[in-house]
Amino acid sequence: MRRLILIVSGMVALFGSFFLTLWLTTPDTATSPSNVVSNRSFTERLATQRISNYSDLPGAAADAGLRFSEQLKGNVDGIDRVNEHDVHMGGWFADPQGDATPLHILVFIKGTMVAAAETKGERPDVTRAIGLAFGAEKNVAFSFNFNCGPGVQPVVVGVDEKGRYFPLQSNLQFKQCP
Repeated sequence: MRRLILIVSGMVALFGSFFLTLWLTTPDTATSPSNVVSNRSFTERLATQRISNYSDLPGAAADAGLRFSEQLKGNVDGIDRVNEHDVHMGGWFADPQGDATPLHILVFIKGTMVAAAETKGERPDVTRAIGLAFGAEKNVAFSFNFNCGPGVQPVVVGVDEKGRYFPLQSNLQFKQCP
């Protein structure tokens, strides 16, 4: 009987120490750096990058895990002064093969993200011009205000949920906030 108790105790200690070791050496996947990045959206990843001008965008996007897409289309239609601090920007951003999922617009000034918005609403002129797929026409337009001093150049980029980005510029060739 004593021998049986000794054998059972030894086995409990052996298996217990094995599972305790496994538990203590398993990495915490919730806070490991690789998982923290992968759990964040592409938009959140890009928002943490420093982008001061359009030439910074490709490297910052690559660091955030995004890739440039010629399939995405977009344009800043205008930027107007609202008051001494704020400007209003409007335009469109679309994935011609996409669905009704809103796309994201980020604005960077002097290296820092200062505004974010989502596409919302239709633009029949854009739908006709680029032949949007059914559903994609539902979330094309964007319009929002952000803080931008006169003479400051914003960098505007569109991002989708698939990890693709597209720099949004203007046919009007605005270079700076008015």
